[in-house]
Amino acid sequence: MDTGSDTVQRHYVGNWKDAEYSVPAIYDGHCEGYSRASLVDHTIAPTAVHMGVALVTIEPGGSVNPHLHAYEKGFYVLEGSVIVSVDGNRYQLGKDDYGLIPLGATHAWRNISSESALILEMIAPQPKPPENDFKDTFFHPNGSAPTEADATDLPDFKDPREAKYLGHFDEGQLPPAGNVQAAGARSSSIHGVSIVEFIDRMLGAQHMSMFVVQFQPGGVGNIHDHMFEETYFFLSGEAEANLDGNVYRIKAGEYVWNGVNCMHGFKTIGDEPVRWIETQAPLPTPTEAFRFKAQWEALRNKIEGG
Repeated sequence: MDTGSDTVQRHYVGNWKDAEYSVPAIYDGHCEGYSRASLVDHTIAPTAVHMGVALVTIEPGGSVNPHLHAYEKGFYVLEGSVIVSVDGNRYQLGKDDYGLIPLGATHAWRNISSESALILEMIAPQPKPPENDFKDTFFHPNGSAPTEADATDLPDFKDPREAKYLGHFDEGQLPPAGNVQAAGARSSSIHGVSIVEFIDRMLGAQHMSMFVVQFQPGGVGNIHDHMFEETYFFLSGEAEANLDGNVYRIKAGEYVWNGVNCMHGFKTIGDEPVRWIETQAPLPTPTEAFRFKAQWEALRNKIEGG
């Protein structure tokens, strides 16, 4: 892990494949075969305040009893399959399915398959630390997780009632690579990129976004910053990351967090596209969510030199 040499720690680089899993204390007695590894929380840097990012495993037959949170939770199924019930609606989800659990929505999980499930979680606002006297997770005293699934539990992603909170990603959804077309930015300063939005305002989110980013060989995201935090969860390929002037080679199995005002940029290394799942919190503003350093330096030179 690395937070750079800055006096103010505004970035972090870690390896998600070496994550250490455990049962959170508040889940003890309310789950079986469930464990969690926190990747981003208040402990990685003093400036990590807006989001929590974690990996969750649910073993075959494992479950989590009905509970709710005082925060939003986005999820992406990386491996395996699970049943999730959300406010009484039950869905069978598999690899590359994703969804949003709104703040205060009662939900429960079970793995009915013969393989372990691996799920990426994105949480905003950031969960309170265990010692805080404000508890943001509550388990229903007599609830139980769903026990079985049938064909009616397979989500219909074309049904607007289910597509409101759930979705599925496949390769065919990636648009042709080009300039960035993302919430808050249309710019040639990021090029050779394809983006598919998963969780945003259209999916009902109020505090977070989650999406997939793919850079083609030669793709570049020039130095910029934001007024929100981001995490990059690398799935394939390799990239050079410049984080507040610190340069790293990031590859599949690693992740990057950068905080508010962290100047950062990426460029693809090698002949393989680089792909990551990205999260943001708070939600970006509709415009001016990116500040590209080169553009503002050019403006300064124009004004001061004129």
